[in-house]
Amino acid sequence: MVSNDDLQKLGASRSGGVTPSLGGDRLRRMLGEQLAQASKAPRGEVLEAVPELGPTNSEEGLEAVPELGLAASGEQGGGLELPQAEAPSLEDLHVTVPESPPITEDDLIMRFHELVRERGARRTRALGEPIALGDQVRIDTLGYAGGELIPFSVRNDLEMELAPQVMLPGLMEALEGTPVGESVQVEISLPDDYPVESLRGATARFLVDVHAAEELQLPDPESEEFLQRLGRGETLDAVMESLMDELADERADELWLEAQELVIDEIVRRTEMEVSPELVNEEIYRRWNEAEAPLLRAKNFSPDELQDALEGWLKDPSTRVQAERDLRASVAFRAIIERDGLELTPERLDEVLELAIEPFGLSLAEAHEALQDPEAAPLIMASARQVMAFEHVMEQARIQFEGVEEPASGDPAPEI
Repeated sequence: MVSNDDLQKLGASRSGGVTPSLGGDRLRRMLGEQLAQASKAPRGEVLEAVPELGPTNSEEGLEAVPELGLAASGEQGGGLELPQAEAPSLEDLHVTVPESPPITEDDLIMRFHELVRERGARRTRALGEPIALGDQVRIDTLGYAGGELIPFSVRNDLEMELAPQVMLPGLMEALEGTPVGESVQVEISLPDDYPVESLRGATARFLVDVHAAEELQLPDPESEEFLQRLGRGETLDAVMESLMDELADERADELWLEAQELVIDEIVRRTEMEVSPELVNEEIYRRWNEAEAPLLRAKNFSPDELQDALEGWLKDPSTRVQAERDLRASVAFRAIIERDGLELTPERLDEVLELAIEPFGLSLAEAHEALQDPEAAPLIMASARQVMAFEHVMEQARIQFEGVEEPASGDPAPEI
């Protein structure tokens, strides 16, 4: 059972969480990903069967499991049905969003640093050439602690600056000098605020494959030529003021996304239902199969090793709370659709699709083409209905942002 304390902990860790939550942004993104996948895949090949493993042991594999999670679709799968629940009341649906921390000088410096790097001259390092701090690298990572794979440590083709990382102290520094195309093992101590609570302070061993690297020659950030290239003002102070405004706009968007999550948390609190551990296992399995399993299979992990990796996700308390919360929200949305008589008319469907496909560069015509695939269409329509229900809920919600006098409602981002 997801308790109020569980929801509060999720809210406190949402911005740095390893498992994305079922907010409106994620619902739309999931729908967009389905449409993008369906528009590129040969007809009838949108879903993949993954019978190798199951959520509890290797003998109890799920058959024909689609990559879409239960919580995102609001549908049943794998032989387990989502429970029924009475639709929660939307009366007096009111949440208060805490103020975000102030923008710091470090925030500005980091954003300015990113702009400088974007405009640096790049040279691709040759195969076998050592990498250096400050390079832009592309790597794979696997982390182990106590002889077991660390949940969520698997990263594939991760592109980043080779620079110190707060959550992985010493790891990136130890990669300096590694030749492109080679692998290295690094032992570090995980920090006391590491996302996986049981591993805080533990000794970890990371395996890193260095696929590619670029050496950067950075421009003089205070030169007149560079400031003109930025187009953000003629002086460094003007550039910083522009970055401050940009960061403030991003914080406002982040607050609105947090408001969506808080509304869903309240919907979950109001929905009375029982969610079985088996259903939570299946939802976590689906997420693991989408996020981590492909890389592990590509690295020729054995079935036993794959099962051990899955167990790490299944045993993680915060992952279980998040999965159950999202399942409850999905059931609540489905019940709200039925109670309030929400109908996904052709016009409403187009509105939902247009918002979902925008980040993926798809046209509405391509989205409609994807809906012609008999295998993809049910999942796409299920996700579209969930988005419709979420937007209906948000229209009923009254949202107060701390530090803002008038409450906000509807879907526009607040002026904060």
